[in-house]
Amino acid sequence: MADTRRQSRAELARQNQEERRPRETRPYEPAAARAGDAPVPSNVRREVRRRPAAEKPVVGGFDVPYFMLVVMLTLIGLVMLFSASYSSAYYYYGDATYFIWRQFLFAALGFAVMFIVMAIPYQILHKLAFPMLVAAAVLLVMVLFIGQTRNNAQRWIGIGEVLTFQPSEIAKAAVIISFSSLAVRMGKRMKTFTYGVVPFLVIIGFFGFLLMREPHLSATIIIAVTGIVIIFMAGAHIGKLAALGVVGVAAVLWIVFGLGYGLDRINMWLDPTLDPQGDGYQILQSLYALGSGGMWGLGLGQSRQKHLFLPEPQNDFIFAIICEELGFVGGALILVIFAAFVVRGYYIALRARDNFGSLLVAGFTTQVALQIILNIGVVTGLLPVTGASLPFFSSGGTSLVILFAELGVVLSVSRQIPAQRKG
Repeated sequence: MADTRRQSRAELARQNQEERRPRETRPYEPAAARAGDAPVPSNVRREVRRRPAAEKPVVGGFDVPYFMLVVMLTLIGLVMLFSASYSSAYYYYGDATYFIWRQFLFAALGFAVMFIVMAIPYQILHKLAFPMLVAAAVLLVMVLFIGQTRNNAQRWIGIGEVLTFQPSEIAKAAVIISFSSLAVRMGKRMKTFTYGVVPFLVIIGFFGFLLMREPHLSATIIIAVTGIVIIFMAGAHIGKLAALGVVGVAAVLWIVFGLGYGLDRINMWLDPTLDPQGDGYQILQSLYALGSGGMWGLGLGQSRQKHLFLPEPQNDFIFAIICEELGFVGGALILVIFAAFVVRGYYIALRARDNFGSLLVAGFTTQVALQIILNIGVVTGLLPVTGASLPFFSSGGTSLVILFAELGVVLSVSRQIPAQRKG
């Protein structure tokens, strides 16, 4: 009787020890055998353990500060565009609201696109990366044959008589998405030069060649620099990238000073008074606007240079009208808002759920930051004329919609930031 009790206690201890073992380390035992209902057949094979399914991303709310900065820049941009454009719109189109009405409609469409893109998991862009890159390349080739020419640049493709767009805007987004996807797929190979960096440089060189045929210098610079930023963030060796940068700068200097390409533009930048009624006219009028604004500006709507003195005040040189009307203080406040927008973008990139999301946000944020720097640098005379528009402010419907689609991707990434990383 005592032996039976000792045996029962030993069996009970063994069962308790077996229950404490982690489930994945226990030997396979069919349910029937555990219950003692039937013996285990001899032909039963060891259970094949399946790999756990990938966890679905936890989707939460979007980044509110980033969204509020987008709304703020859009509203200020619409107000300043109307103030800068109504004189030209009335003179050339007989309607003072021509530019602002179109911009307002495209801004509304852009917000709709942004919310749609934001609701879609950004991981789907992995599948769309290569088709988008091919489509952008095809459009850049098409614009060389059927594109519309304005101001000695062939950059636009027209759909009917009203809607036109620049394929370069699509190319910027396509390069960022494809580079981010390719860098994630390549993984550790990004640390090598031949297999990691060279394929990206080939793509940059191909798109740069097509863009310079238009010519479109600002888009070439933005695509090249943004691509290098993504390559660096993906793990490429910084020393090799620095060497490539030196080679690239040397090549640009040789093209400008050795071949004379763009040398006139450099001369006008250094001294616009060499041709005050020709190539230097626009930058001179821009500087007049900046100087007239002073510290506090002439007042909203009170600009004098927009009355057919400064060419295209609603486009690349709108910041000059902003400073003329709002002064140094108003222009500085807008720059502070832009800076907050860029910083918040990189904040989202650093806290993204995965590397793909981080590279996407960093790429789009770098693109916007470069456009701001290039545009304001040209308006203030710090840089040669490149043709970069000012995001949220410059007139341009399709470019505004594409910008909002990119911002939708940023907000989509922000919705999947793990709770412990949010701040």
